Formats: sequence, structure tokens, C-alpha cells
Amino acid sequence: MPSRQRAHAVRLAYAAAQLNAGARVWRTPDVLTFDAWLLREVERAASSRTDLPRVLSPPEEWLLWRQCTLELTQGHELLNRGALAESLREASALAAQFRLDWSNTGAFAGAEAELLFKVRARVNERCDSLGAATIQALAGLLANQQAGSLLAAGFLHSAPRLREVGAKPLAAGGASARPRALVAADELDELEIIAQWCKTQIASKPDARLLVILSSGPGPRARLATMIRQAIDPKGWLEGNGAGAADLVSIEGGAPLADIPLIAHALFTLSWLGGSRGALHEISEWLRAPYWDTPGAESRARIELCLRERRQLHFNLRELVSILGDVQARNAPAAQEWRSQLQSAMQALGDGAASPRVWSERFRAALDAVHWPGNRVRDSNEQQTVVRLHELLDEFGQLAASTRTLSRTDAIHWLEELAARTVFRPADADTNVTIAAAFADPIVLYDGIWVAGLHAGAFPQPVAPDPFLPLGAQLAAGIPAASAAGRLAEARALLAAWRASTRELVLSTPAREDDLELLPSPMLGKWLREGNATAALALKRTSSWLPELIRRPHAVECVEDTVGVPWPLEQTVPAGVRSLELQNLCGFRAYAELRLGAGELAAPELGVGYDTRGKLLHAALETLWNTLGDSRTLARQDEAALDALILRSVVEAAESLLVAANDDVGAPKWIREIRRARRLIKTLCELESGRSPFRVRATERETPLRLAGARLTVRIDRIDELEGGGQAILDYKSGRPTPADWYGERPSHPQLLAYLAALSADDILALATVNVTAREVRFDGVASSAQLLPKVKGIKRPEGSDPADAWRLRTREWLTCIERLATEFLSGRAPVNPKPGACDYCQIMSVCRLADRGIDVADEALTAIFEDLEDLRHGV
Repeated sequence: MPSRQRAHAVRLAYAAAQLNAGARVWRTPDVLTFDAWLLREVERAASSRTDLPRVLSPPEEWLLWRQCTLELTQGHELLNRGALAESLREASALAAQFRLDWSNTGAFAGAEAELLFKVRARVNERCDSLGAATIQALAGLLANQQAGSLLAAGFLHSAPRLREVGAKPLAAGGASARPRALVAADELDELEIIAQWCKTQIASKPDARLLVILSSGPGPRARLATMIRQAIDPKGWLEGNGAGAADLVSIEGGAPLADIPLIAHALFTLSWLGGSRGALHEISEWLRAPYWDTPGAESRARIELCLRERRQLHFNLRELVSILGDVQARNAPAAQEWRSQLQSAMQALGDGAASPRVWSERFRAALDAVHWPGNRVRDSNEQQTVVRLHELLDEFGQLAASTRTLSRTDAIHWLEELAARTVFRPADADTNVTIAAAFADPIVLYDGIWVAGLHAGAFPQPVAPDPFLPLGAQLAAGIPAASAAGRLAEARALLAAWRASTRELVLSTPAREDDLELLPSPMLGKWLREGNATAALALKRTSSWLPELIRRPHAVECVEDTVGVPWPLEQTVPAGVRSLELQNLCGFRAYAELRLGAGELAAPELGVGYDTRGKLLHAALETLWNTLGDSRTLARQDEAALDALILRSVVEAAESLLVAANDDVGAPKWIREIRRARRLIKTLCELESGRSPFRVRATERETPLRLAGARLTVRIDRIDELEGGGQAILDYKSGRPTPADWYGERPSHPQLLAYLAALSADDILALATVNVTAREVRFDGVASSAQLLPKVKGIKRPEGSDPADAWRLRTREWLTCIERLATEFLSGRAPVNPKPGACDYCQIMSVCRLADRGIDVADEALTAIFEDLEDLRHGV
């Protein structure tokens, strides 16, 4: 057979035929891929003769190609040498399959062909030194030795190597389907139609065996499998116990072992035990995996929080072991037991240089020491995957025949590469629907076959000559992929094979891919012209509009207004004015973050984090104004004195922050941050020196506030006394500026309104944020009259009111607004009603599922974009 997938299909079909014939026991034929058969027969032939060299195992051959490629490309930069070595090895195998002549060195002109020639020669030299030979080199021993006993099926062309071993072509099936062609609106529409077709076929024949060929990628194939299960048994799919959720659909092929979560977890464990440093997100995924005995899930979650609170970007295992000794007492027993396991695993892995066989045994011992993969009950697929890893470790040990010793780092690296190139899929049952990835001869008979994605760019397949073999030699040998004529002949052979393998054949193509219009393959023209394919299918078509297909609004429950548990009034409201700010942004977000604890997980950042940056500016400005006191003192400072005072204030603030964080003020990131803070504060001082005279009455003042019967504690950044009388409340902002809105139902700065309520003073005449960012340093707010603060406008009077009463009336509106927000939060009101822009940095959108409800959270932004486009169109 040409592939493992087709070999597996033939075995299943043969067993099904025997069972249908009433057999209880039967002789199973050998069904192998050509390479597997070749390996077995070469090993048999070599074992019976003493004059033949040892046969290299597939892992040994891979390693030789990898090492020789590495040696001969040392002077080349930006190369993925692992992928290059695999491509060179495949090119050599293709040349052997079509018997290309290696004796003519002049034919291998060009950088790519020359590299292949040199690497192949180096591999042969290494084989000679080891007293071994590759399978390809010994394949000539089998010429015509098994004529008549060997059948070849599924090969679209007869390569010389097949003819040499005397393989007899297997007769094609007896079916002869007349294809029906279909053009779907797009790829998703095509998948929907296939799912409905599978449902119709199985409804009419419950034991039907169907084949769907979909070559567009693993994502669409997995989506199609889900759609088929949902279409046939939606109730069982939702409940997780229906027939559709178990043995209805299988996907041929497999994934690299390194990409399977269970194996990826083992490889990361070995890498980390070997001294590698892991990024926090990698370590988080490693901790969350279910492949542990100790600690339990809750203890691992607490350990992850400890790691996040340290604000490090990377960790190594020794740092983790140290952290495990410092975890909270509630978590200590599990942490200490896990710490002991990790230390035992590091000891079992060891260090230094050893043979691949010894490293194979150490890898197994290290994984056993951490009790990988845990003691939970594993299903059949997971158990097969664990067994395959142990087989991979044995294969890695076989490399000892070709490589004497490896360092620990190299051993782990080679194991990872070997896992990355080893494709594996657990054995499947004989399911109703098989989804295949490649255009190939089905070989066995199916009740129905659907081939999808047959647009003009995919069928016949594009010409793709091997870049490492001379093009002239490929054309002369008749390699199909090297020429358009070969691809056309291959496509015709595929159509004939599909028609011979079923009586129900459907060929389809999408009309569009994203915004690209696709044309059907010319080879479908005859059946598309018949015009009755769609009617004959008798399928219930869904809407072809892509957003409607994706959204499925009937599957989402909409809750317009949510009321949670009221806040107990005898307790202080958490987070001070943060509760009012969040309630103003979105009631659900306020409830989720402050009542349910759905806050953002701490995460390390490059340099100094945004929250720490804000704390540094606040602390430095507090120290500065406690020293200066008023604008007159500021004006008396010469430039040198002011610079020194600002520097002293910033350094004192940084040192106070770093004591708690156990960090070093001399670290490069803090030197840069101190320099940045000095520059911004100096710009702010220059701005403040142009104000009317003022005195700083208070900085970072904590004040109690009672709203709607509940207690809050607010912290006011700064209160200024103005020269003409009255006070101004200032709030420092070091983050993204928020567009000011003082007159709507949901004002932009509710914290300033809460400070106004907390002071309850009649002489508050201005409210403003002081934006201190690299982009701009400015005042932004509202005042009873203009010019009280730099560039802060006067109050906009309510319509029909006396200008003299404008500030008093607006103050009453603001206090009413704050009282309303407090009442809503305290009563537990949590509607999903985000203010425009509130979702941009929200961490709980996956909980509220706002996007699934079809609410456009970017209406304002989109409107602005369209307005800009209109301006451009009119030349504005």
C-alpha cells in the first residue's frame, strides 16, 4: 500500500468482509506500506547472509542524515537544519524509487542538487565506517524474489522499484459510479452540506461506510467531524453519551508525537529537568495539565499564582524548587512532596555524557520519578499514546549503534526532534465515516465517497518538482509531481479510482475562500453541466451567508438583566471607588471582578509593569509636593535645584517600591524607568509653573465616604487650594487617556465625582485628571470657570438655567449619578451593558459571551472609521 492510512482501511475492510461472511476465525493477510515491507524483507535477507552489512534502523538513518546535513551546512545561516535534513532524505528516497542515476555528478548542478549529492555521499561514508547500510542501498537484493506473491494496490503510477520486486497490480473494484458535482458557497457551506449528506446516507443505511476526502488542513477536518456528529445525533453530542460522540467518525492520518499534549508534557518535563528555562506561560500550561499525582489541581493552581506574583518572565527548575519551599502553609505538604519528586527526577536524569541507550533509561526513570502521566484512569487513546512514547524511547536507545555519547542537552534535543518527526494516531474502530487528508486511491469499496475542495487551483494538483533533484532527471524518470502532464494523468487516475470504489460519488468545490473567488476544476465540467446534481442530493441547504453560519444565535442564551446577591451594608465596599468605576463601565464586569473574584491573573512584563509605573509616579509626586508645598516655592527653584529635588523624589519612591518587591534599584530596567519618571515630572512642573498661584493642601489623602448606606474608603491623589478661593481635586493618570464626558448618564471619571462627594465641600470649584504619559502631559477636566486650571474649560450650564447656578446644578447631577451607581452595585445589579470602549481591555468577555450575543462592541470605532472614509472620499 502507498500509505499507513490506506493499509489500515484495507485491514478493517477485510475483517468486516470476513465477519459479514459468517467467519469467526480467518487468516489475516500482510497489509503493509511499501517502506515497511521493504524494511522487513531487507532485514530478513540480511540476517540470512553473513556477507551483508547491518541494516540501519529508521531512527539511525534519520540521525545520520541529520548529522551529515549539520556538518555540511555549518557556514550557512538562518537554516532549519532538521527540516532540511528531512527534505534531503526524502529527495534521496524519491530518487531511489524512480532509479535516478547518481553516477553522473555533472547532472547535479545548482546549489540544492549539489548539497543533496554531498550529503548523500557523506551518509554513505558514515554507513561504511559503521559497517551498515540504508534500506534503499540493500533494496536491490529483493529484485524479482517475490513475483506472484506480492500485490500492489493504490499506486497511481508504477515506479521502477515496484516493478523490480515483482509486485502484481491488484484488480480495481467492481463499482462504477457516475459522479455528481456541486459548487458550495464557501468552505464552511461545503462542510455543512457534507455533514447533511452523511446524515442522509446513515439514516437510510445505519451500517454505511462513507469516505470523505478533505485536503484543506487539520482544522477543517476536525470541524467537519464535529459537524457530522452534531448532525447525526445532536442530543447525544450535547449529552456526551450518544453514538455520535464515540465511534461514528474517524480522521485518518495523525499528528507528530511532539504535538500530542500528553507527549508534549513529557518532553517539556525532561527539558526542564535538564536545566532549560521556561517562559511563564509554558510553565503555567505544564502545571495545569492533568498528568500529575501530587500536587493536586488546587495546590498546583496556588503554586502558579505564587509564580505569577514573582513577576519573572522565565524560571528554571531549581528556582521552582526554591519557590516550593516558600509556599503558604495551607499548601506546604503537597508542595514539599512535589519538591521531593522533582529533586528525585533531577537526580535520576543525571548529567554529563552518556550513550543514547543510557539516556533512554534515564529519561524513563526521570518520568517515573515525577509519576508521569499520573494515576488517573486513561482511555484507550491515551494508553496507546503512552505505549508509543515508551517505544520512542527504545528507538532512541537504538541510536547507540551509530552514536557513542551525547551530552544531556543534545540527548534531550535529539529526542524532541525524533518525536517531532514521528507521526502517530491511536488505532480507530471501523467507523461509519472516515475523513481522509490526501487525494488517494480508496482501494476498498465504500457505500459513498465525497471528495471536497476540487477547485481549479487544487485539482489537478499544482506541479511541485523536488527542489533537490535535477529537473531534467525528474522529467525523464516520469515523476508525476514534476510536470503538468504528470499531474493531469494523476488526476485522471484518481477520478477513475474514486469511481471504481463506490456507487455514490460526489465531487464538490467552494466558490469562495475568504474574499477570493475560486473556479471549479475543469475536470468537473462535464458533471457540472448536467445541472441536476444539487436536486439529486436532496439536501436541506442552510443559509450560505458566512456570519449567519458561524453565529448560530439559537445556541446562545441571552440574559438581558442580571441581579446577583446584594452587598451586606455592614461591610466596607471593596476596592474603594473602583467599584463605582467598574459599575459605570459595565455592571456585569463590576460584579464578576469584585464579587466573584474574576480578576486578571498576574503576569510578568518586560521592564517595569504599568501598575508599578503608576505607583512610582504617584509616590514621587507625593514626595515632591510635600517638599515644595505651593507654586511660589516651585517658582523659586532654579533648574539645577528642581532637577535634584525631582531625582531625589523619584529615587526615594523607587526604593520604597523595591523593598517590597525585593528588586534592585540599580537594575537597567529601573534606571530607565527612573530616567523616564524624572522627564515626565519635570514636564509637569513646567506646566504647573504657568498656573495661577496655588497651595497643595493634601496628597494621597484617605477619606471615608458613605453612599447608599454603605461605607467606602477613597484615596484622593491631590487637593489644591486656589489663590482666588476654592479648591481643585486632581487625579493622576499614567495610562491611556480617556475621552472626557462630564454630562452623560455614564460620565468618564466617576472617581472624581466620588471624591467630590467624599469632601462634601461647597468650595470645590474644579475637577481634573492630570495625564502624565510619554505622549502628553496635560490637565483634562471641568471647572466652575475657565482658566482655573491649564486648558480646562468652564462648566456647560444646563439648558434654561442661570449661568450663576451652573456649577451648583451640575454638582447635584454628579452626586445623584454617584448615588445611583453605588445603589446598583450594592443591590447586585450586573447587566451586560458595556460602555463604548469598556471591552477593549476586559478580561472576562469569555464569561459574559458578549460577542456570541451579536452585540457590536466597536460601533463607535466603526462609525468613526466610516466617517473618516467619507471625508477622504469627498477630499476633506
